[in-house]
Amino acid sequence: MTSLGPFNTLRNQKSKVNTTQIFKAMSRATICTAAALSLLGSGSLAYAQIAAGKTKFLGNINAGYVPSNFSIYWNQVTPENAGKWGSVEPVRDQMNWSQLDIAYNYALSNGFPFKQHTFVWGSQEPNWIGGLGASQQAFEVEDFIRQYCQRYPQTQYIDVVNEPLHQPASYREALGGAGSTGWDWIVWSFQKARQYCPNAKLLINEYGLVGNPSEMDRYKGIVNILKSRSLIDGVGIQSHYFSMDDVPSATITQSLDSLAQTGLPIYVSELDMTGDDATQLARYQQKFPAVWTHPGVAGVTLWGYIEGQTWVANSHLVRRDGTERPALNWLSNYVRSNNPVGGGTVNKSIVVRARGTSGQERVTLRVGGTAVQTWTLSQTMTNYTFTTSLSGGSLVEFINDAAGRDVQVDYLSVNGSVRQAEDQTYNTGVYQNGTCGGGNGRSEWLHCNGAIGFGDL
Repeated sequence: MTSLGPFNTLRNQKSKVNTTQIFKAMSRATICTAAALSLLGSGSLAYAQIAAGKTKFLGNINAGYVPSNFSIYWNQVTPENAGKWGSVEPVRDQMNWSQLDIAYNYALSNGFPFKQHTFVWGSQEPNWIGGLGASQQAFEVEDFIRQYCQRYPQTQYIDVVNEPLHQPASYREALGGAGSTGWDWIVWSFQKARQYCPNAKLLINEYGLVGNPSEMDRYKGIVNILKSRSLIDGVGIQSHYFSMDDVPSATITQSLDSLAQTGLPIYVSELDMTGDDATQLARYQQKFPAVWTHPGVAGVTLWGYIEGQTWVANSHLVRRDGTERPALNWLSNYVRSNNPVGGGTVNKSIVVRARGTSGQERVTLRVGGTAVQTWTLSQTMTNYTFTTSLSGGSLVEFINDAAGRDVQVDYLSVNGSVRQAEDQTYNTGVYQNGTCGGGNGRSEWLHCNGAIGFGDL
């Protein structure tokens, strides 16, 4: 329903920098501080999101640009149309990544989870795909997935297939058609996504499920086929106004209960509710708690919030003049005061292995935009451990740069799974190409106030 340059995908070897050879003049420190503030300062890291510190994210869409008030409210990012194949490659072999770059880099810079939407969908396909033979169609789908995953390796979530029941891909026969499972084309799509984006959580997404047991059963059948092959990590359920406005909250709960039987986390996607101020407020008050408090729900993404920029009239939460509608005021207060269960309450043991060069350096661990722990580093490599139930993007941030101070981060691990610092593409504290955050970003070093992004927890 409705930049930065290319990323170097080659793995760099671990830096062997001798810290005594690092030249850090005061002028360079000044440049670094200014650059870091421009990327990580108050304009891009306003840690006051509605769901900050919660076990579930509350996200929204970037529709081609980042609204200045986005980080006031939301802590997860989905590109509305920018990630759809027809938007990226409207002309064969001419890729337009510019709007995806904006959304992706904004999410990483704020430590917000980023969800790609979508790889395979029967709507907003490239017009040229229908003119190709089957083998060429399959090649082009795989090439789109491959190029996306190479460019955006820290994507946390992917809607691999969107609306398979209602808008199946026109080229599905080229991907295996029904095949032996009845849904071989979906299996093929998830296999390719797993191959090229092995670190992302792979999701499926569909509408028309709320209050529709027969459609829900068909959907769960697809999910179980994928689950039996270890190809899926979560299930999406679209929650547009036509599934929410006039549906009893008990029906919403029943539908979520049914979907939770798959044993996978649920991601409530594309949520909006319409009406004049009083009607919209009542709908949010009656129905949103059923979504937010359900133990199977791991995150909620709204589908637009600014007047004139939503796909359906009267679904906005912020007026053109920047004032909030009553539903948003209520939503903010409700989420901030409510501690939902489930959806991410499994504790995660995080280890940051790092050292400072002077013994005065401090780093802060941020999860989903929330500062959860600050350490003063030893001069020798040390494991710093923190346990949390929070989910979201993770950042290790150098916060007190000065002459003679540098930080070397070996890795961040989550429940024993190691993520090497030099493999990460987001590093605003490394000094490369004469500036903080310059170059390809892949480094163990934080020479300036800045952060290394380690992806989603």
